[in-house]
Amino acid sequence: MFISSCPDSWGGSEELWFQTAIYLHQEHHQVKVFKTYVDQKHRKIQKLQELGIDIFDIYKLGFKLLPKPLKNLHYHISFPNFFSHKLIVEVVDKTKLYMNKIYKSLRIQDYLSLFFLKYSLASIKPDLVLISQGENFDGFIYMYLCQSLGLNYAILSQKASDHIWPSDEIRPLLIEGYQKSLYSFFVSNHNLKLTQFQLGIKLLLSEVVKNPYQGMISEPLSYPQDEEYLKLACVARLWILDKGQDILLNVLAQDKWRKRNIKVSFFGQGGNYNGLVDMAKILELKNVDFLGFKQNIIEIWQDHHGLILPSRAEGLPLALVEAMMCGRVSIATSVGGIPELLEDEITGFIAQGACVEAVDSALEKAWQCRYEWEEMGKMASIAARKFISPHPEKDLGERLIQLCKNT
Repeated sequence: MFISSCPDSWGGSEELWFQTAIYLHQEHHQVKVFKTYVDQKHRKIQKLQELGIDIFDIYKLGFKLLPKPLKNLHYHISFPNFFSHKLIVEVVDKTKLYMNKIYKSLRIQDYLSLFFLKYSLASIKPDLVLISQGENFDGFIYMYLCQSLGLNYAILSQKASDHIWPSDEIRPLLIEGYQKSLYSFFVSNHNLKLTQFQLGIKLLLSEVVKNPYQGMISEPLSYPQDEEYLKLACVARLWILDKGQDILLNVLAQDKWRKRNIKVSFFGQGGNYNGLVDMAKILELKNVDFLGFKQNIIEIWQDHHGLILPSRAEGLPLALVEAMMCGRVSIATSVGGIPELLEDEITGFIAQGACVEAVDSALEKAWQCRYEWEEMGKMASIAARKFISPHPEKDLGERLIQLCKNT
């Protein structure tokens, strides 16, 4: 069973469990998926359904599993009395502490969803649950549910943030969650080490895995022939807490960048779209475009000379891997696993911090070396192929099968 804590319709953090689920299904294993927020129109969700893989929306579980005569009864239930029922209390006695500390409040439907998720887990009795976290702690509630049922679980963390640490009140619960897992997987050495620092424990049963990527081509794409402008693509979810697009806009607002023949295209969607567009308007930037989400990354890299990522937090960004695969130079901050793949002044340029001064310095260095980008991109393509497994979903799938056999 796969449980995803990603609260959005989709994201880069979904790709590894998604492709691993398909691989295991094709290898004739029984696979079920539970995800927070399932967009029935999303092509990845439809792909799972077409293959016959059951996928359930955790947020809607409580109402979907109610018998028909009770479908509308929740409007009339005395909720304080309902949730004092011992079965509900058993589910939320620990998680309430955690959730209230993190999210300050928990909706009634969340309690109901937790109860029915526990009911589903108990009914299915999976051999192994993989909890896929967008961060490194947001799947805790599912760890506890597995613990309460005596189910084996493993953890997959897609990101860890240097600037977001758990409070001392919450840490004991998180430590227990990790210590009782069969195994912990991370997508970069940085994320593994940082999680150990944040918890104050060594995660001995852990390893680094790679994410799958688009654009598997035998050789780099041909370099764009546009000689009027250097075109950079910022390919990332429009969420400044992690991706830092506001930093880049402030860099581009400097007079020197306004005067140079350089353009930045922002590709992606997210909760800060309007804010970033309005920020660009206030700064009166003429050298940026917001082009939305692009499904085919090959189309992006056929038309852009390089990638720029002003991220504040990362795991190992797929955008970086894919840009390098396509033979493009990258300018990125020294966060997460980026320095584990990108080599400064060899395959790209690394900003030593997620701030205007550091990103400006790296971009300036890149600009001065702009006539070397094509050759650097070729070296980036070679480096990425050496670093990334050609079949990450198979690698993780085989590890999960091994964990099942060892229990």
